[in-house]
Amino acid sequence: MTQKKKTVLAIASGICLAAAVGILLAYFGANDTEPNLVGVGEDEIIVTEVFTQPNQEQDFAYRKLVKIDNTGSVPCYIRVRLEFSSSDVQNVASFSAANQGTEDEAPEAGTFKSAQIAEGAAYYINNLPEGWVYVWEENANDYTPAVTNGYYYYTEAVPAGESTDALISWVKMQYGNVEDIQAHDLYVYAESVQTVDPNSGAPYRDWKAAWNSFAG
Repeated sequence: MTQKKKTVLAIASGICLAAAVGILLAYFGANDTEPNLVGVGEDEIIVTEVFTQPNQEQDFAYRKLVKIDNTGSVPCYIRVRLEFSSSDVQNVASFSAANQGTEDEAPEAGTFKSAQIAEGAAYYINNLPEGWVYVWEENANDYTPAVTNGYYYYTEAVPAGESTDALISWVKMQYGNVEDIQAHDLYVYAESVQTVDPNSGAPYRDWKAAWNSFAG
């Protein structure tokens, strides 16, 4: 029996900001790309979000709650890659997971951490919501055996019909001048693996073992 992983690619929000005319557009799309069948169980996930349009200002925050739903019939482990369409945009962006139930008012400035991938307390990868970890080259040795770098991993198995906690809830952009505002997209790429080894029928020890079975 072969193993496969479920992948979902979504443009979680395409933010088009035109400084000259003040137009803001957003779009959301999800595309299931590969079925994952092991026995009679089916692994299916979708990216869901809550998005609100921001006011176009020099510095602004917008609601962007991203979570992954397990719509299949079996538990699974989930990982996510977040990518901005431009590194210049990522350099001025920060994330927050605060006030996940609030859509109208951004959380305090101190809850936002830089979206850049770097060491230090000021970066979001070191301030993730409970249940999420980020694996990158500098900390890969902490996860033995190593799993694929460049992903946010949800460390708990997600039962069928349930969802991860939100990975992010707000995005803040900090530009030097209104004229510097750029159109940008924030891409969300999600993958899942089942919690049981299809060859032996035994549950994986944890999320690391499950993902390592595909990375190995």
